[in-house]
Amino acid sequence: MPEIFDLSPHYPAHDWLATAMPEKVPHAQLIVSAQGGMAWATVQAYVKRLLCLEGGCGHCPSCKQTANLTHPDVHLVFPVTASAGDGTSESSLAEFRNFLKFNKFPLVRTWIDALDASQKVVQISVKEAKRMGDLLSLKSHSGGYKVLLIWLPERLHDSAANKLLKTLEEPEPKTAIFLISHDEESVLPTIRSRCQAVYLPPWGAEHVRQWLIQERQIDPNQAKLLSALSGGEPGVALDYLENRERLVPLAENFAEWMRLAFKKDLPGLQNWVDTIGAWSREQQRDFLHFSGSLLSQLERLRHHALKHGTLEWFPDVPFNASGFSKLMSADKVLLMHQTMDDAYVDIGRNVNARLVFFDAGLRLMKAF
Repeated sequence: MPEIFDLSPHYPAHDWLATAMPEKVPHAQLIVSAQGGMAWATVQAYVKRLLCLEGGCGHCPSCKQTANLTHPDVHLVFPVTASAGDGTSESSLAEFRNFLKFNKFPLVRTWIDALDASQKVVQISVKEAKRMGDLLSLKSHSGGYKVLLIWLPERLHDSAANKLLKTLEEPEPKTAIFLISHDEESVLPTIRSRCQAVYLPPWGAEHVRQWLIQERQIDPNQAKLLSALSGGEPGVALDYLENRERLVPLAENFAEWMRLAFKKDLPGLQNWVDTIGAWSREQQRDFLHFSGSLLSQLERLRHHALKHGTLEWFPDVPFNASGFSKLMSADKVLLMHQTMDDAYVDIGRNVNARLVFFDAGLRLMKAF
């Protein structure tokens, strides 16, 4: 069902939203948030304020069009496959609008699944770069700002990125470009240097918990578990709620990884690496994010600060969370988190996945 969501007045980005006035708007802004986070909701709120004569009233045609992503002065650019029509966002625009209608806090993997493109290259093509220039050269329908929303600039084709640079260096008057990124380090440094960076924090576990109870009417204990596991990002919590079966292999492989590390089982690690190495990059990063969350839960369990852990969702996964947590210490947890964080970054940089996970497995063995 379509998500119901209004940006809380307590969310820290309201200071940034207050700058959404014609005389204060930078030409290009890089909006950085985690996947499943607050980027789209916050950027749409900003654009409403910028284009609305009443500063974002929420009721006028401009605000309603912005909310539906149909405003004639708001243009969308996002990654698609080369086989999608003309290879630009234009051919998938209706599908993308519908996707965001049901995914206010989108995950990259969810969009790739919607495109049925798990085995294809999904990127912003060089053709798109020309389209961006053409869109910004158009006259504004309302006489105000022209807005370009680019989702995932980290997926810009190199040639497209270089052409976008020219647009950033020679801006059209009264244009505002928002680049929404979930992986800032993978955005071309020359593009980053020409944008004002805005970092959006998680909504927060408590806000996500309350929202899940109120809007999804789920059990409070389950809401608390999901909000903690998600790191306070609503899209991640919803993904875990709606795709529990997808989490089963993640939980199974986490349990196996910990077992292999504890037993220092090198042959077993090699076999495990061959399995995990065959997954897609997005699956591997999902696994590392999920593993990091489980590790945090084990640390809380060690301090008797957790009653219900995620692994209770999976009674068929053989893992004694309480017993394992007693083997841990603050130094061990720090090493394990750093190992997973480093692996996450390396996978994002397209380092050979088997080497990344084998090295991570060896590092985890040092914790026991």
